[in-house]
Amino acid sequence: MLKEVGASGQISLGKKYAGQLFDMQIAADGAVTLTPVKVVPLTHAVQEELAVYKVDTVAHAAVPAMQGDGWLTPERLARRAAAAARTPAEKEAARSQWEEENKEAIEAMNERMAKIGSMGRRIHEWRKEKALREQNPALTPADKVV
Repeated sequence: MLKEVGASGQISLGKKYAGQLFDMQIAADGAVTLTPVKVVPLTHAVQEELAVYKVDTVAHAAVPAMQGDGWLTPERLARRAAAAARTPAEKEAARSQWEEENKEAIEAMNERMAKIGSMGRRIHEWRKEKALREQNPALTPADKVV
């Protein structure tokens, strides 16, 4: 039986297979094999581990296919690894340096928050006003809750 892959990259197998899971294998010659599988959930909890980043930038530079996915480039992974290796004192020094470099922007944001309030506060007030209007339809949007 021939099946055509649609423009969205999907193929329909029919209602008989609806809801089933398949293992898809792609051979070197491009042949695709779908094998029905049953998935058994683990009965024990999986323990999370801290992420560990290790990048060999020399090896990655030699192989173009290993340049990352455009987002997690070797450079970004190297920066993450360096950040994860910092001591608490180095983290505090970096935070203080960032705060000093961005002092004007921080003060401007604090002034803005003092004038108009934070987004969370404004959403909270909007939700209170909306609930009040739903309880009392005679109120207009111009009526503010104080």
